[in-house]
Amino acid sequence: MVMVEIKPDAQRGPAAAAKVGWAQPAAAKADGADATVAHTVADIVAGAQDFGGERIDRVYFKRLDYAIYRRGTPPQVVVAYSDIVATADQQIATISGLLPLRDRLLRLIDDLAPRAQEHYRAQIADALRLGLEKQVVPAQAVLTGAIDEALAAQASRGRLVYLQWTSLAIAPALILIVWGGSYVQARAGVHLLVMAAGAGALGSVLSISIGIRNRTVAIEGDWRSNAVDAAIRVGIGMISAAVLFLLLNSGVIATINAGGVALTGSDMTWQIAIVVGFAAGFLERLVPDILDRAAPPPSPTTAAPAAAGGAGVAPPGAH
Repeated sequence: MVMVEIKPDAQRGPAAAAKVGWAQPAAAKADGADATVAHTVADIVAGAQDFGGERIDRVYFKRLDYAIYRRGTPPQVVVAYSDIVATADQQIATISGLLPLRDRLLRLIDDLAPRAQEHYRAQIADALRLGLEKQVVPAQAVLTGAIDEALAAQASRGRLVYLQWTSLAIAPALILIVWGGSYVQARAGVHLLVMAAGAGALGSVLSISIGIRNRTVAIEGDWRSNAVDAAIRVGIGMISAAVLFLLLNSGVIATINAGGVALTGSDMTWQIAIVVGFAAGFLERLVPDILDRAAPPPSPTTAAPAAAGGAGVAPPGAH
């Protein structure tokens, strides 16, 4: 969406009118050929056509020397400046400082629902009205407040998308747990691995849900970014759960006890496998921290001896 700022072509002269491809208003008014085309600010009414050939859908504000209205698909907020050239030039200069704020607001609302977008377009029109009435500071306050509101709405929508895509992992996770417990038991250890991976997905879902509630999850403005991030975090939880189970089940990690129950070795029960997987998915740093601690310490490096006769050092026996 863009805001188009219009000066009637009567002010621009025949050359300017020909350049933009619009009819010259004076000729059109003289002929009376098309009374539905708005040639002056007074002609701006809902249902008429502006000079760009677009239908005027709604007039937000209309005064003797300007009009602010909505037109086109997608809808655009449009300013028709004064019919007097000098006044129109002053109006353009007055509201020019509002345009960066307006552009930022338009970018923020681009993915919002049409009804919400119309709410913000009305605020843009109100800010432009204030600017044209030489109330620039209040106009900036209106746009700044609208931007803050749009950011909050965008964050709320992003959290909802994030949670929706995260929740899609619940059904596959439960299927993995049931399938692992019911159909893969004949293959030693494999069913526990599958169940741990499913539990890891559930742990990730709970971790993300708590983060969304506490506003600690980074929300992007683009819903696709939120969806991808949610899927990646659930995938990391499943991989971490599988890796932690294998580390414990294979004995790579030595004895670990929790409440007097051994969490390592080949005698792990399905309950322990689910708990281990859930913990790995819920605590994102658990597996990376375990791997960091399990890595061998770097071997110390021995400094090379200084060469005999180095600068400023006399070799042995030298006089």
